[in-house]
Amino acid sequence: MQTILGAGGAVGVSLATALTRYTADIRLVSRHPNKVNETDQLFAADL
Repeated sequence: MQTILGAGGAVGVSLATALTRYTADIRLVSRHPNKVNETDQLFAADL
């Protein structure tokens, strides 16, 4: 499981896209998370 904090930014989106080459278990955490990949898990948090 890979977790990306602050996933709503440009770096987070690019990282989520690139990580699919290595794993399908990606967790995106941000204030208003949006799926980048079909299998992403979303968690809302104010970091």
